[in-house]
Amino acid sequence: MDRFPKFDMVVKAPALLKMWYNDLNTFHKRDLNKYVGSLTELINMVGWPELVEVLTGYWDNERMEIRDGIDIVGRGLERRVRKQESILIPNKPTLEDITNWLGLRKDYAYWVEGSSISFRDLYVRFGHASFYVNYNQEFKVTFKEWDEIRPLAFTIALLGTMVFPQGLSLSINTRVVMLAHTLFHGHLNQGQVKYYPIAPVILSDMYRALGRCKEGHRYFQGCNLLLQWWILSHLAKGHGTQQLHTLDNNNSLKGLNDVLFWADLENRKTRGRWAQIFSELRESDIQWMFDRFISKDVIVRGHRQLVLPLPGI
Repeated sequence: MDRFPKFDMVVKAPALLKMWYNDLNTFHKRDLNKYVGSLTELINMVGWPELVEVLTGYWDNERMEIRDGIDIVGRGLERRVRKQESILIPNKPTLEDITNWLGLRKDYAYWVEGSSISFRDLYVRFGHASFYVNYNQEFKVTFKEWDEIRPLAFTIALLGTMVFPQGLSLSINTRVVMLAHTLFHGHLNQGQVKYYPIAPVILSDMYRALGRCKEGHRYFQGCNLLLQWWILSHLAKGHGTQQLHTLDNNNSLKGLNDVLFWADLENRKTRGRWAQIFSELRESDIQWMFDRFISKDVIVRGHRQLVLPLPGI
């Protein structure tokens, strides 16, 4: 088997997802920033398949870490995952759950009955302010109520296609619906509503995808864009300790392309070049941007709960 297997993955956001985001108004985007944080910036990122494929070649499935020259990176990821105490394992929601959350009539909810939802089916019902008129017979809610559901529907589409992708068909696992709803409204457990961080779910999917693709699976069913961003942030070594990233106009996801430009990584995008870089990499070459890791600060944050810890960024 090839040391660096080839497989498909998310390279860029679907055009309709970008159109959907652009059609959202200020109040919708405020809700997204509140509950999803900077994950919406994934729609502006471009994937580097060669980097992720070579990185997968260094993944150790048994030790659950990245080995050889970048061993320290794998251990860093694993430590942060183990620090999470409360982890939500999203179950498949019932048809009644989905229809209630999306304001659908059961007799028109054929498109959400299975274990997955088509991205296009979701888009044509929620992707534009004018779409309510086209499908109003399918909804049991008013236009105002439907409009308030649109940020949740967009989050389902974003997570389902960019963070927890299933394949090239853009089908969305219905467990993502449960996960998105929990971010917005919490999870009812034994009479109490509890909010969970999404980070452990994202990282566990990355781990699983690395292992499966190392064994020959043909699609990376994890967030390769965040994995790419995380590893590149350490390879783009700078001078001195950086300032904490915050959710302002200079948030860290938006700043990635500038970092890469100045680090001259744009010229290193071949499999052979990445393999050489990783094989020669040592701990002293990795940029940890803080002298001390303070987990409560080094995060992308939603209003109610942590959305995604960013180890060492």
